[in-house]
Amino acid sequence: MIEISKSVIQKDSKFLLLKRASHSKSYPDMWDFAGGKHDPGETPEEAAIRETKEETSYDIEPGIEIRTEEYHDKKHDLLFHYFTPKILSGDLTLSPDHSDFKWLSKKEMKSFELHPSVKLFIE
Repeated sequence: MIEISKSVIQKDSKFLLLKRASHSKSYPDMWDFAGGKHDPGETPEEAAIRETKEETSYDIEPGIEIRTEEYHDKKHDLLFHYFTPKILSGDLTLSPDHSDFKWLSKKEMKSFELHPSVKLFIE
């Protein structure tokens, strides 16, 4: 099973979603939380900090792990770790792996093509 940490960044009842680039190997053009796969030996918190920095340029404190969810399909067996981080510094700058960002409420999210991690979180 692949472990993935997700940063559920919230501001004024809206959540930061990043649009995965069309050239992404998995889930292209889907809207997702910042985050990604754990490196070998990395804790979920460390992965959340590193991946969020890589994808948004934000320095964060990961906060507490609010939940975990498993996801399985024909190609993937994933375990998502969800954190509610505090932004310490940085200005939002997207990585080349993303093409756009939006601040959306849970209700607004439902009209977008969502990554499985987001679908699990809002259901």
